[in-house]
Amino acid sequence: MAELKYLPAGIRLHLKEIIYKFTDDLSKYYYFHFEDIPTGLKAEKILKKHNIKSIPTPDEIFEDCGVSILTTDKEEIKKILQKENINYEIWIYEEGFKKIEGNIENKSCKIN
Repeated sequence: MAELKYLPAGIRLHLKEIIYKFTDDLSKYYYFHFEDIPTGLKAEKILKKHNIKSIPTPDEIFEDCGVSILTTDKEEIKKILQKENINYEIWIYEEGFKKIEGNIENKSCKIN
């Protein structure tokens, strides 16, 4: 379980997810998933100006916890994350989630 200091971020992400589900089609996005919560929050902060959405990582991608960045501009986000040395996986939703790129071996809710 994630540490309590990430509880406010988790609540914020869950509320955003509820709003997005009512106002947008989340299946049209690429889902960027990160190795842990701090990395996901760092990526969210870096990418804030790049028309992204952030939500809790869907259970089908990683069932414990996490932050996922949603975007339709996969290549631009990849370049930014690579420049910042942030590891990621990219998933899409096509009748279920499918990983299309990346391999994070040590997914964790723990703090670095």
